[in-house]
Amino acid sequence: MTIRFPVAIALALLAPIGVATLVMLTVAAGEHTGATPFAGLIPRNSAEAAGLGRAAELLRFLKAGQDPRAVYSVRPEILSSAILRATTVEAAMWSRQVEMIKLLEREGAIDSGEERTALACLAADLKIDDVVEHLAPDGLIGCELGQALARVTARTTSAGSQR
Repeated sequence: MTIRFPVAIALALLAPIGVATLVMLTVAAGEHTGATPFAGLIPRNSAEAAGLGRAAELLRFLKAGQDPRAVYSVRPEILSSAILRATTVEAAMWSRQVEMIKLLEREGAIDSGEERTALACLAADLKIDDVVEHLAPDGLIGCELGQALARVTARTTSAGSQR
């Protein structure tokens, strides 16, 4: 006895397999051309790498010669829609990782003195207590709440008005 499936039932059973194969081929083709839809954001510079908390990529950019004190463009989904321009050490604050700050220190990106205080004030504005404690173990001196964050935000605003 032979059982025959109608064509509609056969297509209904095979369609999901065909769709899955097509999706896999599309993703593979995208990966081959450099698009990585499932890998997340790929940093374009050291500031983006620092903001995303990706130490290996941050080191790669620094070893390639990027200046951690230079101001870089940063996509809004990495730090904030209000912060589109930041230095690498400023962007590292948004990673909320004291380890990232320590890495930048080891790489010579954070000097002692004024720069350290300014970064501690930014960490205080962002309420990152362990970073504040690391950068200013003797307490914050000369920080006015909101000023450091306003300074970084103003850089984005002033860049937008120059366009």
